[in-house]
Amino acid sequence: MAAGRGRRVTTVLLILLVFLGGLLVAADRVAAYAAAQKLASQAQQEMANRGITTPDKPTATIGGFPFLTQVVRGRYDRVTIHAQQLHTDQGVTVDTLDVTATGINATTSALMNGQGNITADNVTGTARVGWATVTSLIKTSGTGMKSVTVTALPDGQLQMTTPVTVLGLSTTAVATGTVVVDGSVVHVKINTVRAQGGDVPPGLSSIIGSLRTALSVDVAIPPLPYKLKIQSVQSTVEGLAVTAYATNVPLATRS
Repeated sequence: MAAGRGRRVTTVLLILLVFLGGLLVAADRVAAYAAAQKLASQAQQEMANRGITTPDKPTATIGGFPFLTQVVRGRYDRVTIHAQQLHTDQGVTVDTLDVTATGINATTSALMNGQGNITADNVTGTARVGWATVTSLIKTSGTGMKSVTVTALPDGQLQMTTPVTVLGLSTTAVATGTVVVDGSVVHVKINTVRAQGGDVPPGLSSIIGSLRTALSVDVAIPPLPYKLKIQSVQSTVEGLAVTAYATNVPLATRS
């Protein structure tokens, strides 16, 4: 009889522990979600302070579990921020930006109420600049190329096409090249130039050859938020994939 009563008490205690554990997990996730929403609003404000606007509020996620223990120590494992259609005050659009911040320091009031500073030890960003934007940047880079179209080849090379007309002779020049980054400038190095279709009218052969220099242009990537410095650029089907990095970054600053 006593043994049976003891088993029932143990069972009830186990159920209570599971229930309380579930409540704690739920409370932890709710707090993490609320903090992430606040952080997303702060990220949007920080971008606006740097002349960058977005049609929709960025999304943010705070990694690490449990969240509440991170709140107690004021240091968070990881924060990820995603934003789309970032418009700079220079009239340039960055299609997407994904930011991962690690080693985040923030007081509870800074994270939950926006009162105080939030800093990250390291921030890595990946931005995608679509080919339409790249084409626009090339057209305004001072090269005089007003009808150029830019795409990517399956092997990662960049392809540029532009119409050419000299003395009544017309064709379309097709150039292929690579991209190299130097600071915030992407150098487009043209390796080959040919006429579309392969046949070059005799009067245009010298013009086609000279386009190698004319199409080797510099494309200035607009400033990215969070003091991100460009490390590498790759050509993809969607556009230029830009990888950037920064240290000791203020994610939000409030007094």
